[in-house]
Amino acid sequence: MGNQQGSDFGGVYIRTDKPFYFAGEIITGNIYLNIFKDGYPGGVVLLKVSGKEKCHWTESHSRTTTGADGKQEQHTEYVTYSGQTQFYQHRVAIWTFNTRSLPVGQYTFPFQFQLLSHLPGSYFEKGGDYQAKISYRVKTEIESYNKSYKNIKHSQLLVVREPLKQNMAALMGQMEVKASTWCCINQGTSHIKCVFDKNHYLPGDTAYLWADVDNSNCKLDVKRIDARLQNYLTLRDRTGREKVILRTIVSQQIQGIGAGIKAIENDRKQIQLILHNKNSPDGIHPSSNGQLVKSVYRLQVQAVLAGCTCCSKDPTVDVPIEIVAPVPQIYNQPIAPPSNWNPQVFQPQIVQFTDSTMYLKDQNQQSNYNYPQNQLPPPPPPPNQFGQMQQPMS
Repeated sequence: MGNQQGSDFGGVYIRTDKPFYFAGEIITGNIYLNIFKDGYPGGVVLLKVSGKEKCHWTESHSRTTTGADGKQEQHTEYVTYSGQTQFYQHRVAIWTFNTRSLPVGQYTFPFQFQLLSHLPGSYFEKGGDYQAKISYRVKTEIESYNKSYKNIKHSQLLVVREPLKQNMAALMGQMEVKASTWCCINQGTSHIKCVFDKNHYLPGDTAYLWADVDNSNCKLDVKRIDARLQNYLTLRDRTGREKVILRTIVSQQIQGIGAGIKAIENDRKQIQLILHNKNSPDGIHPSSNGQLVKSVYRLQVQAVLAGCTCCSKDPTVDVPIEIVAPVPQIYNQPIAPPSNWNPQVFQPQIVQFTDSTMYLKDQNQQSNYNYPQNQLPPPPPPPNQFGQMQQPMS
């Protein structure tokens, strides 16, 4: 007999109460099980959670060879580097039916568990020669005791937001430089002090920046004041090789001030920087600090001095900020329940993920359960492995 679809007997659906969570937050949700046909050889309702990151990029390398005729030839080789890791993977049994087959009926299994506090934020970006991804999923599955029957399962993408390193607050930075032209001619000093309205933003937010520019002791004009949002994307392969992609996401320029002039306090310069990436259809990607994929942002304000200042720096303020992942729009769609939905609601299962609940994706999915050959359901799992079993609510 060929494999029989689990959907012939019913279906299962998992949904968390929110579309996104910060690392370290408690996740709550429900597993909805609807069995309308008797005879499915399974009885353990599993909850799984996984997190993985992977990346790859391609580099070109040129080399010169000498042919048989003594002439040198240029060759270009393309090498792809990649890395992948499954850093978060657990499964627990939410409920075990002590019946020969999965009983016909409608059931709701509430659950909750806490995310680890150090998890990196969800991330996805694809360029012409690279790709970076950090993703999470919650999944429910009823495994069949008989390999001729496919498992009944459903999964949901879970957005994990990077944990904020500090509460929302304004940022300030300042820098003073000694200006010189033609490497040795002293032109005085120029000073800039900047205040940024906050330290983390959503894509599409407006960053408000205020700059006090003191050019009273400088003989050079400040030609303009540049403000920019810069992103540093670092990819790492399985051997530790890294590729750093630096790009300016958005920038703006305003008029500067003349030599010997101050623009401070009531005369300070104000810049409004709309955090939107016009060069990418996906907009601005969130901050994330994974092992293989790391994306960090910095806001930079620079007073550009006139003249040949190749041997001196322009006054610049550079501060780190965080971009928080937006709420997925698709999650706002309501759930369409089956007809005559009137489930038996079980007590909420509080799950504690430990080393004993970890599993590897490439191992035998049924290795934690000793299913008998006659397809009888296994006994309830021990409490120290899957948590205390709960009785259904009347």
